[in-house]
Parts: sequence; structure tokens; C-alpha cells
Amino acid sequence: MNKILVILSLLFSVPTFSVELPIKLTGTIDISVINGTIDANFQLDNIPKLKNYLIFLNSGFNIQYFRNQKDTANYPFDKTYNTNYSYESFGYYLPDNTVKGKFLPSTMQFKYTGKFPVINNMNKASESGDWKGNIAFNGKTIRTDGFQTAWYPILYDIELDKRYDEVTYNIEVTCLDCKSIYVNGSKPISASHGIFKRDNPVSLILFAGDYNIGQQNGSYYLNSGLSANQMSELGKITSSYEQYYQEKLSLPYGESVVYIHTTPISKKNSWLFVSYPAIVTINHDEGGLSNLFDESESSWFKPFIAHELAHYYFGTYRDFNSELGDMFSESFAEYLSLKLTKKLINEKVYLETINKKLSNLEDKNFVAIKDIKNKSDYGNRNRYVYTYAPIVWLAIEKEIGEENMWLWINKMLTVETEFTDYKFMIKTLTEVLNNDAKLAFLVENYFANKDAINQAKILLK
Repeated sequence: MNKILVILSLLFSVPTFSVELPIKLTGTIDISVINGTIDANFQLDNIPKLKNYLIFLNSGFNIQYFRNQKDTANYPFDKTYNTNYSYESFGYYLPDNTVKGKFLPSTMQFKYTGKFPVINNMNKASESGDWKGNIAFNGKTIRTDGFQTAWYPILYDIELDKRYDEVTYNIEVTCLDCKSIYVNGSKPISASHGIFKRDNPVSLILFAGDYNIGQQNGSYYLNSGLSANQMSELGKITSSYEQYYQEKLSLPYGESVVYIHTTPISKKNSWLFVSYPAIVTINHDEGGLSNLFDESESSWFKPFIAHELAHYYFGTYRDFNSELGDMFSESFAEYLSLKLTKKLINEKVYLETINKKLSNLEDKNFVAIKDIKNKSDYGNRNRYVYTYAPIVWLAIEKEIGEENMWLWINKMLTVETEFTDYKFMIKTLTEVLNNDAKLAFLVENYFANKDAINQAKILLK
């Protein structure tokens, strides 16, 4: 792609997948990190007209009411629990007059409260049991994400498998035993009370409590344990990774990221997750994020950051649905991380990672990508989405060439569709290849072949 086309693509490549007004969240929330309590009084506006929907709220909440826009009457509601839709939350809906269908107003008020365990003593904590979708109180902070924890009401379209966790907002947060408050997409504040506003939709992390706020080159570092020089170094690494993705995908990267460090409420859980623009690291390292700069740890830290930054495209720029949505989001983020590792980090680390993945796939059976009909078909989900599928993508790159691979990923991110399913994947690849024989070969050997990994090994060894 020549420079002029790249520049034009960067200027005009913005998501245009929907003409709906974004849902807006307004209202108040009161928190105590010492007591583990949440009291929320929220309103959703611009609710789309859906016939088959659920509204997710964390299962730890007790509902006082769902109320009409005029504040004159409460809505009767029913709730359900289905792990195919959400593990952490109950799904609520308003029955219509026939009691056979569902009713959904364009505006609705929600008032609810919850009290959660405060785990501030690791001697009595569980070995494991903390995870991304947990509303976690560790005695000093509250940690949530938006997509899974559902600390605010999240609309879910059952027919399209679409979760409306990205919202605009104007909310008031009060936490009298907090020193700092951060709501995803707004500037963090050093205060116990604040009003947070945003006009562009985002999935809402809430991170509040006793922690320090650092800032370097437009990025924020919350509870990081980083020196000013370390913040600057991490900022340079982040910027170089964003630039690489932007150039290869011909799609602009978003705003500056916010790095957050906090401790789990279990003894052994340790992980990272992204809810753009925030990247959250959860572990018991006393130095916070400063341990990332330990040379002995650098071989894992940089590829992890590369993976999380790739989720801006696969998760925020486009949200993937259908039975393959989870696999697309995680496997392509991992593929991008592998490409970046080879180019910017260390080719030796790249080769070691590939060999480790291939080793982990030895003597394992997998359902062909074409035959995935529901999420249970993944089998071992982590092995499928983080190991098997990225290896398949690397093999397909060998078959079609790197330039075509980048163009295909661009189309996966930009071509309009209701469902990001198998048909969509094949459609976008067809547009790139314009070669029926080549497409048939790829389907036979990779997409419809349960032994695709054997073909991949030949190319990648």
C-alpha cells in the first residue's frame, strides 16, 4: 500500500458499524472500600428497541427498583441466570402485557445496592478464585471491569449476541474512604468525590481507593510503584507498539492508555487484562509495575503488553460476536503480539514462544474452526484461542503472504456485518485473495480440517 493510501486510510478509517445513538449512563454511585459496599442510582438513556434482550447486573446486587422515566412507577421485572450469556450476573427483563414477550423503554432508572467481601488478610484468603469479572475489594481499593462485572446496567441483545457495555456517561462517584478515583475514559482524580463525563462510548472500569496517581507524556499510572524514569520508559515502549499496529493495520490507534496495578483478593492469582484505555495488572508484587523492568522478567512482560494493546483493535475498535467471537478477539490479539515480538522485541523470544505453543499442541485433538457451533466446542478454551488458533493464523500467513494477511485483518476489523461468524471470516478472506482455488485449499487444509495443526507445523518448524 503506497504512502498516500496509508495516510488516507489513517484519516478516514473509523468504525461506522451502527447509526444508533450510544447508550448514556447518568446518576450516582456511593462506595466504601473499607466496608465493601456499593449503592447505585443510575439511569440509561437512548436504549435501542430490542425484542429479545437481557439487562445484566452483578449477581451480588439487590434491586430496589427499575423505574420509569417520569419517576412515577416501578416496572415489574423477571430475572434469569444463564452462564452462556454471563457467569457473573443475573439477566433482567421487563415482561410485556401478554407476559409472553418483553418490553423495553428508551429510558429507565435503576436503583440497587450490594455488599461484597473485603479480603485484606491473605492468611485467610483462598488460593485462587479471583478473576477479571470479579468486583474485588482488597481493603484498599475496589476493582471492576465493565464487560463482565456489570457494576452498572449492561444491555445485551440476545439475537445479535451484542453486549452494550460501551456507554457515554455523566456520573457522580462518592467514596469517602478513598484517596483517588478513576472511571475509565476520564482523568483520574485525587479526591473522595467527583463528577465524571465522557461523550465517546467506552466500557467502564471503576478503580477507587488508597493509591497514588502518576502522569508522564499524557499517560496515567495508577498505584504503579514506578519512578518517573520508569514511567517514561514504559511510555516509550507503549508508543512504539501502538505505532507498529497502526502502520501495519492502516488503522489509527486510540487515546493514551492508563496503567493500573492492584492486588488480587486471592493468594496465587496473577494476570493482566485490558478494558481500553486501561490496562490492569493484578499481582502481589510489592514493587507494583516496577518489577516489569527486571531483566529476568522482560521476556514475558513485553509480549503481554503487546497482546493487551492489540485488544484496542480486537475488543474496542470492533467487538466480535457469534460462536467464534471470543476466538477471533483473543487469537488475533495474540497473533498481532507474536508479529510485534518478532519485529520489535526479540526474534529469539518469538521462536521460543512458537516452539512452546507447538509443543503444547502435541497429541491434542481440536474441533475444526468451521465446525465450531458454540463455545463449548473449543474444548480447552485457553488452549484453543491462545495457542491453536494463533498458530493456524501464522500458517495461513505463510500460505497467502504477509501483505495479504494484514489486509485480511484490516477487513476483519472494518467490513460491516451483524455477525462476526465463520461466513464473515470467509467473506473477508475471499475479498483479499480473489482466488477461488486458493480459498478452497485454505478451507480444506485449515478451516474445515480437524488436523489443521499438522499442516501448520510443517510450515512453522
